[in-house]
Formats: sequence, C-alpha cells, structure tokens
Amino acid sequence: MSSFDSFFRAHGRDLTAYLRRRTATEADAQEILQESYARILGYGYGDSRPPEVWKSLLYRIATNLAISQQRMNRARNVSGQCPLDEIELPSDTPSQERQLAAEQELALIRAAIEGLSPKCRKVFLLSRVHQRTYPEIAQLCGISVKMVEKYMSQALASMRGAIGSRP
Repeated sequence: MSSFDSFFRAHGRDLTAYLRRRTATEADAQEILQESYARILGYGYGDSRPPEVWKSLLYRIATNLAISQQRMNRARNVSGQCPLDEIELPSDTPSQERQLAAEQELALIRAAIEGLSPKCRKVFLLSRVHQRTYPEIAQLCGISVKMVEKYMSQALASMRGAIGSRP
C-alpha cells in the first residue's frame, strides 16, 4: 500500500490543479479526486503495469468523472437555478400601481374637460371623441376654423396643465 501512497503524493497536487480547471468548485474537484483514486484502486493498482500507464488511467478516470458531473449539472441546470419568487413573469394585464395611476390620470382629464367653457368643451369632444375635422366642427358649431383652433389650443393647454400638476 505504500507504493500507492507515494503514487497518491506524486500526482495528487497536479491532478487537483487539473480538476480545479474543469469543475465549478473546489469541493467538486476534491470529490472527483477521491473518487478517481478509489477507482484506480478498483482497477488493481500495483500489478505489473508501468507507472505511466497508471498515471494516464488516473487522469482519464478524473476527466470522465468531471465530464459526467458537468453533464449532470447541466441536466439539473444547477447554475441557472434561482428561487421562483425572484422571477417576474410578464403579464398583459397592467399592475395595480399602473391601473391606479391610469384611473387618477383619467379623473384629472375628466375634471379638466368639465372645467372648460361649454363651447370649448364641445369643440374638444367633437375633435377627440367624435374625430371630426376642424372644418366640420366649425360648420357644426357655427364658428370659424380659426376659432376651432383657438378652442383646441385652450383645451389641450388645460389637459397638459391637469396632467402636469398631479402629485
């Protein structure tokens, strides 16, 4: 058994460094190192084969174990695991915060529309809700296109003021 101890000491440091480059953690490297030596003993270390053959076999065993471990880790996706609580899943429905913000904006816009003069409100609603052109609005309301433009400017300024003044 002392020849195995000398074999272990002779190749342990280099094999450990070799395995560190091929494994994710130091613990993995040490585990594969121990398993490699256990398997080489199972192959009957110490029979008539030259030391170079045993060294080659030791490295082949260690390499195969490292590859096998990498495959298992990929199959289990160990490196990509994270708690499900930390994953934000996309949703088509807006968040409660976004819904609340939209409701608040809508309330501000309604208040701004209600604060417009009756003629300005009518011009704005014909343009934005009923999608009428300025000449059509002018004809319906009995005013000039220039006056429609003025009312629209007032209404839009009121909307910007209402949205911009929110907390």
